[in-house]
Amino acid sequence: MYAIEQIKEYLKPEGKLVISNLKKEISLIAKHIEDDEIVENAGVVSGGLFTQYLVVLTTSRLLTTVKGKKFLSYDLNQISNTDFNKKLTVTEMIFTYNNEEQILTFSNVDTRLAFLSEIKNALGIQPSLEDVEKRQIVRVMKPIKMNIEILNGKEQLKDQGSVFKLSQTKPGTIEISVNNLSPETFKLVKWERVENIQKSAFDIAGWSLIGSTLGNAGSIAGAMGANIGKDKSVATLFLKRENDEKIPLVIKCDKKDLEKLSLLIAAEEEESTQTSVTPSPSSAIPTDELIKLKELMDAGIVTQEEFDAKKKQLLGI
Repeated sequence: MYAIEQIKEYLKPEGKLVISNLKKEISLIAKHIEDDEIVENAGVVSGGLFTQYLVVLTTSRLLTTVKGKKFLSYDLNQISNTDFNKKLTVTEMIFTYNNEEQILTFSNVDTRLAFLSEIKNALGIQPSLEDVEKRQIVRVMKPIKMNIEILNGKEQLKDQGSVFKLSQTKPGTIEISVNNLSPETFKLVKWERVENIQKSAFDIAGWSLIGSTLGNAGSIAGAMGANIGKDKSVATLFLKRENDEKIPLVIKCDKKDLEKLSLLIAAEEEESTQTSVTPSPSSAIPTDELIKLKELMDAGIVTQEEFDAKKKQLLGI
């Protein structure tokens, strides 16, 4: 399960033994994490001598267990009267929730205090210099999870369906699952928001010429143009499989989707979506490319001037 792996990733500084001991608690909390929640961090609180409980911070809640069985959920925007009582060996986080006082106890070790500083930050509490320094000790990439609506390119995914989910847990790669089946992993070359329909269709056509089976660029541009509205936009994800097959996916986006896309981290390898190598005079004439280019011009996607310029580039003149 996705959430389980993320919780374990944040718990790595605590050590393998702690993760093993909290295995049941990790599974319990992971089951309660909603699809639109992102795990921000995870840590351990003390429940007495040799007793530890798991606490998970998400984008909207603080989740924990009692004796590994009872699940507790605190909405961040409903936590009030928060105070921190630092003692010799522990720091108590005291807060009010549903008119009841709650206490979470953190040992005064770097990993616990670093997690506590993340909770303070999520609650909008100004961190101290010590908090900032400790927060830098524990930091993994925040995972991105989002549902996507694919306008073009879904036929290139390994599974067929209607529900598509995108996630990124490691820089440079993304996972896409279809109908909640096992996800497929791709290298993320780049993504682009479509502002200029003609230019974007031209770029996608360039990718289709060098390996993609996306299809006619004119129909792609038509789909993009028909789906851009007042509150909607369109973006193209330029992906690669392990065998270097190029997969451009055209997706519909709203403002929230675009914000999440902006957090994606592309692979370090930089690659232009347009064909940039000028063929030498001795190269074979790129007939297929010219035919596709002519189709774009006939469909009104590119102008005569753009056609002439690209033709000269392809022919090396």
